[in-house]
Amino acid sequence: MTCKEGWQAGTVHHGFRIHSVEFIDEVRSTAYEMTHEKSGAGVFYLANDDNNKVFSVSFRTTPTDSTGVPHICEHSVLCGSRKFPLKEPFVELVKGSLNTFLNAMTFPDKTMYPVASCNAVDFRNLMDVYLDAVFFPNFLKDSQILQQEGWHYELASPDGPLTYSGVVYNEMKGVFSSPDSQLDRYVMRHLFPDTTYGVESGGDPDDIPGLTQEDFVAFHKRFYHPSNSYIFLYGDLDIDDTLAFMDREYLSTFTAIDAQTAVARQAYPGSTVRTYPYGVASGEKTARKTMHSLTYVMDDALDPVLGLAVKVLTYVFLQSSAAPLKKAFIDAGLGKEISGDFQDGILQPLWGISVGGSEPETQKKILPLVQEFFGRVVKEGIDKTLLTGALNRLEFLLREADFAGRPKGLIYGIRCMDTWLYGRRPAEALRYEDALKTLRAGIGTNYYETVIEKYILNNPYYALISLVPEPGLTEKREEDLAKSLAAYKETLSPEQCRHIMEAAAALKKRQETPDSEEALATIPVLSRGDLEKTVQDAVAVVHTGGDVPLCHVETATNGIIYVNAYFDLRGFTQEELPYVYLLSDVLGDLDTQDRTYGELATLADLHTGGISYTVGSQALMNDPAEYIPYFRIRAKALTRNTHKLIALLQEITGRTVFTCGSRLAELIEEDKTGWDADAFRNGQTLVTKRLLSYVSQGAVFADAGELSYYRFIAELAAAIRENSAQAGEKLAKVMKKLFVRARMTVAVTGGDAEKEALTAALPQWLEAMPVGEAGGENIRFELMRKNEGIMTSGKVQYVAKGGNFRKHGYDYTGSMAVLTTILQYEYLWIKVRVQGGAYGAHARFSHTGDMVFCSYRDPNLADTIRVYDDLPEYLENFNVSDREMTKYIIGTLSRIDIPFTPQSRTATAMANYFGKSTTADKQKRRDQLLATTAADIRALAPLVKAVMDDNNLCVMGSETKIKEAAGLFSAVVSLPD
Repeated sequence: MTCKEGWQAGTVHHGFRIHSVEFIDEVRSTAYEMTHEKSGAGVFYLANDDNNKVFSVSFRTTPTDSTGVPHICEHSVLCGSRKFPLKEPFVELVKGSLNTFLNAMTFPDKTMYPVASCNAVDFRNLMDVYLDAVFFPNFLKDSQILQQEGWHYELASPDGPLTYSGVVYNEMKGVFSSPDSQLDRYVMRHLFPDTTYGVESGGDPDDIPGLTQEDFVAFHKRFYHPSNSYIFLYGDLDIDDTLAFMDREYLSTFTAIDAQTAVARQAYPGSTVRTYPYGVASGEKTARKTMHSLTYVMDDALDPVLGLAVKVLTYVFLQSSAAPLKKAFIDAGLGKEISGDFQDGILQPLWGISVGGSEPETQKKILPLVQEFFGRVVKEGIDKTLLTGALNRLEFLLREADFAGRPKGLIYGIRCMDTWLYGRRPAEALRYEDALKTLRAGIGTNYYETVIEKYILNNPYYALISLVPEPGLTEKREEDLAKSLAAYKETLSPEQCRHIMEAAAALKKRQETPDSEEALATIPVLSRGDLEKTVQDAVAVVHTGGDVPLCHVETATNGIIYVNAYFDLRGFTQEELPYVYLLSDVLGDLDTQDRTYGELATLADLHTGGISYTVGSQALMNDPAEYIPYFRIRAKALTRNTHKLIALLQEITGRTVFTCGSRLAELIEEDKTGWDADAFRNGQTLVTKRLLSYVSQGAVFADAGELSYYRFIAELAAAIRENSAQAGEKLAKVMKKLFVRARMTVAVTGGDAEKEALTAALPQWLEAMPVGEAGGENIRFELMRKNEGIMTSGKVQYVAKGGNFRKHGYDYTGSMAVLTTILQYEYLWIKVRVQGGAYGAHARFSHTGDMVFCSYRDPNLADTIRVYDDLPEYLENFNVSDREMTKYIIGTLSRIDIPFTPQSRTATAMANYFGKSTTADKQKRRDQLLATTAADIRALAPLVKAVMDDNNLCVMGSETKIKEAAGLFSAVVSLPD
């Protein structure tokens, strides 16, 4: 877009002075940088024709302790404000907005409140609620909000135990159940002992109870002033009207101040080497479960060129399949999982190496290896082909700008804070063309070697921190906390105990009391007439590519081709299935008959935007108990490189060898170590799929790639050094059976040019591939209610209950999508999150009949199950106004009507293709959704009751909680060692 007439630098519009106007090619936008003169608010607007408009108001927030005050403030400003005096306007927006994004985020030194919507009226409503929330929140005068969102005492009876509860308190207990988070916490504490980065902005559960209402209010007063704000706008919006609105309704009521919130720079505190324990379950093996992190502090707010250079180097040495430093660590036996990370977006960025699957004595070997390795690199030079490949990959990702369905403006708004927050221009963070030219020229010089020498070899500012597993430590710390609270309770008088009980009861009463109709009416709501009646859908046009179906998903892709190859898994046995999942993990990372895995990785970086391998399935629309299982290869490249992409896929699928036992063992051990680190963090997914595997054939197939796969890979890894040949033989047999034309379907996403490019290149792959045999029948799994309690060293639970409603004779209807919204943002939100203290809970109803409720980072177990069991009674009595029903419908559409990206369009089109779903099928369900009434919701009560009465449970959580509730389970088990 060209500069708006009359909006040149130096002009003032509605109190906003424009400092600069420039076109940024990289984001195809005209950028306006402004300041609201009266309040001091900074504004950055990216004007373009994107209908998915974005607004964000952010604040520099630099805490001095780990009470979590920025995080609790982020939660609490959305719990009622001057113009919107509800308990939780945020929830009402989620229920009744067409937003494409609505959230808030706490970072180490800033807090952001972004929203997005394609509807102009809805977008203004979101802005209004968020601006009122951040500048005029109710928590300044209502201490119950801190009690709910932060922390409070719980005391059920005078003789009962005193405990802590609160949404953020329990959320952070869940965060710090992960050893990765504990390790990061120690690293930051040692690297930044005197600045805001050394404390935990999210809150440390040990410190959160130290936050008082007075300190809470003072924090908001200091940091939430327009002079300390950064307002970002993006998209095709009426900027004249938008600025007038912000000036009139909010900013003109403030006077500019000197906020004095700049992030302090940490003076070099000396290098640090330390070891700390972390908890694992009682009786859990500790071998190869030590973790190490070597982290260097780099320049202040790195300039974009240097920042991209470090990303290139990180990929070259630690992230790619050919990464030589990663290989050096593994070859030296220092660990099983090696990764690297560059953390920008803070004043003093960090570069680090993480080592998992290790032992305590490895710590002393890490620095010498890094120094020796990089010393040799600087002396001998970096392989220029590796640099070129890494830079090509980075350039592809920058130009593609595919953010997994997130609005582009959201990502640009976050990215521009990387410079804006530290006094530099926000546009700098969005430009990359000149940086890419500099980096490409640097390949022919010693530029990259100089970066390594300065920021790693000659950099004394680092911390080497190790975490060593200690069985029973988590339980001991929980016991210590209970004893501490018991000792504190002993100091309280009966009157003080009664006061705690009364305060908790008052909080619960507040939570249970519905908002008044007058308060609810303050949140604007669109009418049903404003809603899109027609379903958004994507359809593949099927052609023939050789003797395989070729599905063309037409959309503009800006010179990029997206290729998805599907291979039908019907006819594979239950014994073969885990090896199919294993194949998806190792394919592309092994040698072929022609090249090493390192050479393959370099070619992929040089000529593609990435290749990935996954296993999935699609249920049939008209026969939901049946499904099509498939192995999918997803690849992308510049259209001009299509032949090179297809040649790579041909080589990988047809000529991979599994005879290098040491390499295969490395990959399997790395896979297992990754599962060890991530299993608890992914608890919601694991227990949901595990529970549904008790009742659904398709869910058993999915669980074979989740908890069942974790058990398989743990058993395989334990003896892989002796049994790699057998594992290789099984993988080879699976690959030979899988990659045949009779099982293959190909999808190409793009315009005619992309379809023609694939049509021309595809024969070289097909001619080298055997015809083979088409798939047979699906595996028929034995379904069994296992009701597992899965013990971990975590401090919170993931509590799931569900089943399959089709087994009780019920069919899926569009009203179930509305019920999902009602449950997630009304019933479960209040019962499990607000009152129960969990971070959240979700509901899922699938057209297959699968239905599940699951809590997330939940301090409770049995109480949450009771909430699920009480749901039918809530539904039987469900009765809301037409206005409230309309809100639920609107909120449901906001989850469904997400603007397509090329990848999501492909996913929808191919789900239709394999599931034999038509647009008419989807329109029928959308019509049901739009017509949903309170009576339709009440009619679902018997369905929910029937499934709840089946009593299918799966819980992952703390060892103590699981054992206390052992009577609920058929089996109490641990995660794999």
